[in-house]
Amino acid sequence: MKKDFFSFRMVLSVVALLCLAIISCSKVEPKEVVFEEKDKTVLIYLAANNNLCADAFENINRITNGYVPTDGYLIVYCSSVRPSVYPGYPVRDTLPFILNIYKDKKGLTQIDTLMSFNVMNSVSKSSLSKILKFTKSVAPAREYGLVLWSHGTGWVPPGYYSANPKSTATASSLSSRTAELWPAPPGGVDPYAHLVKSFGEEAGVEMSIFDMKEALGDNHFSFIAMDACLMGGIETAYELRNHCDYYISSAAEILTDSFPYETVVEDMFKGDYNAVAKDVYDYYAAKSGIYRSVTISTVKTSELESVASAAKAVFDNYRDNIADLNMTKIQRYFRYNKHWFYDLNDFVQNLATGTPEAENFSTALNRAVTAKYTTGLMIDLYIDVNKFSGLSSYIDKPADTELESYYSRYEWNRDTGMIK
Repeated sequence: MKKDFFSFRMVLSVVALLCLAIISCSKVEPKEVVFEEKDKTVLIYLAANNNLCADAFENINRITNGYVPTDGYLIVYCSSVRPSVYPGYPVRDTLPFILNIYKDKKGLTQIDTLMSFNVMNSVSKSSLSKILKFTKSVAPAREYGLVLWSHGTGWVPPGYYSANPKSTATASSLSSRTAELWPAPPGGVDPYAHLVKSFGEEAGVEMSIFDMKEALGDNHFSFIAMDACLMGGIETAYELRNHCDYYISSAAEILTDSFPYETVVEDMFKGDYNAVAKDVYDYYAAKSGIYRSVTISTVKTSELESVASAAKAVFDNYRDNIADLNMTKIQRYFRYNKHWFYDLNDFVQNLATGTPEAENFSTALNRAVTAKYTTGLMIDLYIDVNKFSGLSSYIDKPADTELESYYSRYEWNRDTGMIK
C-alpha cells in the first residue's frame, strides 16, 4: 500500500533558521541552528506546474516507497497546479513546496515539508538558483546529486520546438526535401503527445540551457540526471560538463512514467550511475507495445573535451560534406518534423566514412559514454541499436539563420566548429 505523501510534518528547526535570517539585522544574538552534514544530498526538482502535475505526484509516491537513505538527504522540490485543473486528484497544497524524505529511528519513512514557497515559476533561473541554495543550507553534504524533471526540448531555443515549424506550409527554414522526409503530424497534432514529456515548461515559460547553466552557478554535482525529453544531446552535456561528473539523459523522448524512482534513487546514492541508466532501461524493457520505449545513457563528463577535440578534426576536414549528407541514413531521435536531433556518432561516421578522424572520434566517444541502452523504439520511431551511441547532435542542414546564430553560442560549437 502506498504511503500518503500529503501527511506532512513541519520541521521546526527550518522555521527557526528562517526566523533567525529575518532578525539577523537586529541586536538580538540568534541561537545557532546546526544541520548535520551527511555523505550525500540528492535533490529531485519537479517542475510540474503544467500538464505533468499528476505524474509528478505519482512520482513522489514512488520515491517514498523506494530507497530512502540513512546517511544522506533525499530532497524533493515540486511545483503544482490548482486543484481545479485535476478535479479528481487530491491536491491539497497548491504552492511550490520542498520535502525532506528520511528514515526515523524506527526505520519508518517520514516526509517533512521543509518549506512552502510563494507562487513562482520553477523554470526561471532565479527559482532554480533559490532552491539549490535552500537545499544546501538545510541538507549540507560532502557531495550532491541533481535530478531535473519536467518537459524538455533539448538544446533548441525556448519556444522554438512548439512554434517552429508549425506546419510544412509555413516553415520557411525547412526545405521542401526535408518537409518530404519528415512531414508534420496529421493536422499538426502529435497523436502521442500525451505519452511524452517533450528542460522545463510552466505558464508558457521555458528555461534555456544557458539560463540553467547560470542558475547552477558554482555548484558542482556528482551527477545531473535529466528526466525530460531530448536532453541527451552533446550540446547540453558539453555545456554542463563542468557542473557534474556524470550526465544521465535520453537522446529521444521520455514517457510520462518517468524514471523508476523506486529503484534508481538507491543507485544515485551509491554512486553507480551506470546502474541508474540500466534501471531506467529495465523498467521500460519490461513493458510491451509502444510503452516499451526508451533511450538512456550515462556520460563521464571529464572525457567530453577529448570528444570535442576529435570532432574538431572531423569538422575541419569534412565540414563541407554536411550539405551532401543523405539524412535518411542517419539515425534520428525526433518524431515528425522536429528535425534537430540525430545520433552523434552516426552523423560523424556518415560525414567522414572510413577515415582515421572518424575512427578516432568513435574511440573518444566510447570512452565518454559509460552506459547506453535502448529498447529500439520510441513510440512509432525505430531506433537501430547498433547505431545508438548514447548522445544526439544537431546537423546543420538545411541552413537556418535563427538556429545557426543560437547554436553558435554553445561551447560545443565554439570548440568543434561545426558551424563557422
